[in-house]
Amino acid sequence: MATMLSWHKPVLEELAGRRQSERLPHAMLLTVGSDPEAMALAAALPHFMLCDNHNACGLCRACRLLEQGAYSDYHLCQPEGSSKVIKVDQIRALLSLGAKTANYAAGKVLILAPASALNRNAANALLKFLEEPPANTYLFLISSRTSQLPATVMSRCQKRMVARPDPTQALEFLQNRGLSDQRAHALLRLASNDPLLAIEIEESDAADALIGAVSVAERVLAGEAAARELGQAAQGLDAHLLLMVLIANAHQFAVAAASKNTLNARLLQWHKALVELQGTYHRSPNINIPLALEQLCVNIR
Repeated sequence: MATMLSWHKPVLEELAGRRQSERLPHAMLLTVGSDPEAMALAAALPHFMLCDNHNACGLCRACRLLEQGAYSDYHLCQPEGSSKVIKVDQIRALLSLGAKTANYAAGKVLILAPASALNRNAANALLKFLEEPPANTYLFLISSRTSQLPATVMSRCQKRMVARPDPTQALEFLQNRGLSDQRAHALLRLASNDPLLAIEIEESDAADALIGAVSVAERVLAGEAAARELGQAAQGLDAHLLLMVLIANAHQFAVAAASKNTLNARLLQWHKALVELQGTYHRSPNINIPLALEQLCVNIR
């Protein structure tokens, strides 16, 4: 089985228990902290849902077939190749499997991850399944950005928030990857305690530049720096990683401000604008992120 994240174990065991007792709904929306976390949960989930012993034993026929990629009643739908979206043809293939009779008693498990990658046509095609779910078929949408999902899709799924790792779990995750305590703590501060994002930052070799961009963003919000300074700090940085870090830190700023009763509309507007920009970037990856960040700073002043 793919490595399971320690903080996912409670929800995986809960879902396996609900499946065993036949209390699992036909469609669930699982909300996680990031797209990498969505993919990690997607990799572990079928082993708990389809295992003959309901515990990802790794020894039963179902677990062995899953390891070999040969379990016919399971399908993962995700962006293909360099695409950042899940397309309508992929959903049609998913629905085709859903319409077939299951080969095994555990039923069919279909997973969409990250579900926020659904484009409009794909989301519309998915509604047919959600409105008339096939028998003995279970669909899981896993997403870190549920606000980007159509309301028509969300309203037809039972929702479950997956808890984020606590500081100890996050630190242990990085330590197990061979990082020193000092480096792990520094990365977790930058990643707002998201260990998967911390690993992405470490592997990008851009930690110092990202720290600089976050510092500039903080000064812009405080009225101590010009919008163009953030655009300059963003030059040359990976847009996906930069937006993830800025959003994580905007959330962290807001939580800290709320605890001090200093939360203001500008911080909330900044976080919301970053999330919207991230969605725009996923739909149109050729946009100029440094310029877009400058414009966001101008708009919220």
